[in-house]
Amino acid sequence: MTRHLHLSPNVAFLLCCLLAAVVYFPGLSGDYLFDDTTNLLGNKALEIESLDADTLHKAAFSAKSGELRRPVSMASFALNRYFFGIDPYSYKLINLITHLLTGLGLFLLTRQIVGSYRDLHRPDLSPGIMRWLPVAVAGLWLVHPLNLTSVLYIVQRMTSLSSLFTVIALCLYMAGRRRMLDDRHGLLLIVGGLCVFGGLSIFSKESGILLLLYLPVLELTLFHFRKRSGSPDRQIIAFFLACIILPLAAGALYFGANFESYLTYGGRSFTLAERLLTEARVLIFYLQMILMPTVQELGLYHDDFELSRGLLSPPATLYSVVFLGGLLAGGLLLRRRLPLVSLGILWFISGHLLESTILPLELVHEHRNYLPGFGIILALAGLVIRLPARRLAPVIQVAAPALLLVLFASTTWLRSTQWSNNVDHSVYEARHHPQSPRAVFAAGRIHARLALQGHTESIDKAYEYLGKASALDPTGIMPDVTMLKLDYLLEREVDPGRFDEIVSRLERYPLTATDTSSLQDLADCLGGKCSMAPETVDRIFHAALKNWNTRLKTVYAYYIINQRGKFLEGLALFERVVERRPEEPQHWKNLINLLMVMNRFDEAQQRLDQFRDLRPYGSSEADFRILQDDIDRNRLEFAQSYNAVAESNRP
Repeated sequence: MTRHLHLSPNVAFLLCCLLAAVVYFPGLSGDYLFDDTTNLLGNKALEIESLDADTLHKAAFSAKSGELRRPVSMASFALNRYFFGIDPYSYKLINLITHLLTGLGLFLLTRQIVGSYRDLHRPDLSPGIMRWLPVAVAGLWLVHPLNLTSVLYIVQRMTSLSSLFTVIALCLYMAGRRRMLDDRHGLLLIVGGLCVFGGLSIFSKESGILLLLYLPVLELTLFHFRKRSGSPDRQIIAFFLACIILPLAAGALYFGANFESYLTYGGRSFTLAERLLTEARVLIFYLQMILMPTVQELGLYHDDFELSRGLLSPPATLYSVVFLGGLLAGGLLLRRRLPLVSLGILWFISGHLLESTILPLELVHEHRNYLPGFGIILALAGLVIRLPARRLAPVIQVAAPALLLVLFASTTWLRSTQWSNNVDHSVYEARHHPQSPRAVFAAGRIHARLALQGHTESIDKAYEYLGKASALDPTGIMPDVTMLKLDYLLEREVDPGRFDEIVSRLERYPLTATDTSSLQDLADCLGGKCSMAPETVDRIFHAALKNWNTRLKTVYAYYIINQRGKFLEGLALFERVVERRPEEPQHWKNLINLLMVMNRFDEAQQRLDQFRDLRPYGSSEADFRILQDDIDRNRLEFAQSYNAVAESNRP
């Protein structure tokens, strides 16, 4: 950030990219984590064998999460698997490339921001700061340890892809806006960036809608909706009314009309009020980790974060609310005096308005700071360049980013090394977050796998970690189900108390996604070494199904059909699932295939016709064709078999 440096800023930025690649390199050898397996390995639609439009469409809309199905991200996973197979290394490598491209976009965006800042607010800004501030901001962002989960946690490509497209749209906005300041045509760039790359961002992950908030932040802090002369820019005002205000207002009206379906907290251990109070402290935690990240505080799992039950429970809740209120006020009041600081603060707050407010999501995830964290780094840079022009100022302007670069890079490298294999990663997570049920469970699951592979020294460790995880979360069943499976697979004596504990928890607490996954794993084991009595299985599933759960009803239907031969009961469950969730193609396939197995071909044909007429997302002509061929073939084979039997029985 000084004119005396002889290194080209562009070369320096490329060196920052190289440094980022180096610090992330150890983590590329890591394995799938957490719900990577469910979203990627467990999604059969991603196992594409051709690149025809029908197959890609089916894969793109195969996600179960997200209002819009995140087709851009899912298509990228399918293509990843088609070209490179299921090796997690290739997924993580492409995530890293996406991260580097996003860093490049932020470098270009920061150059445009600083250029506009100088032109409109501070014409005396030195050429050295003009050249080097973008390098410092983008370089620090590239190696920041808080961004690691968006790179090495494979499924968070959804976050990084969405961010990449958002940044490209913002770059086009800045380019178009600066052209308009010079009385040149720029509106086409702005609208094109919003429609094309904004659309790609939203269809990568719904957080792409935050682009509609980042744009007003840029305008409020840098341009003020005015021309260079100071008069209002009617073109920009019309653009914001038509393309920003109206879509946001329409979205707010739609949300208000359907708020009950979006604000369902039945499966959470906290209320809406508790979430809002807790998120105030969560945002302060994020700020601390952006400014002074530590390996001990960072992690994949943050389910050990204390819940706020009231403004003074804990007292830090009130302090956090007051601080955030002051931060927001400062961001608004400093728009003219310190535009870069204001921009950074409002950027950070805007970036958290979707995932850190009222929606019933989990409380803490590091990847939520992937783009918002850029705002705090920019605000910090805006403060540093406003230091009084004394001898010490240039030293600080060089030393501060250099020291932070070393701190961030070394911390990221250390985390990346820990993430290089699942055994080390799980041990470190459990050590750094000993009160996290997920972290402790992950360590227990790793040792359980090692025990099943013949490492007898891991048996006791597996039960120790799993038992602790069960005690830490008295509402979930995953540790107890895992211990139950381990008893069977290791051919140990099964403790009957495990059945009672699982049923008790299912009866007392709402069913969660992890509970459902646990029961699916248990059902998969029932066809093998987990020889549970049928009445025990029924007892567990009936307790779990006290509330409607489509996935679990499907799991239980498969169990009673395949293990118990209860076709009529299974058929009734499949029919109820289709009626409840007709938008899921797999439910139709399950029902139609079962009807064929039961030789009820007319009903199978009727259901196929309904399926074809509905054409839900994720279905394809290939699906309809395969099912039709199966019905026709099975009908013919059944008729031939029936005729052969009838012929043989004739006198």
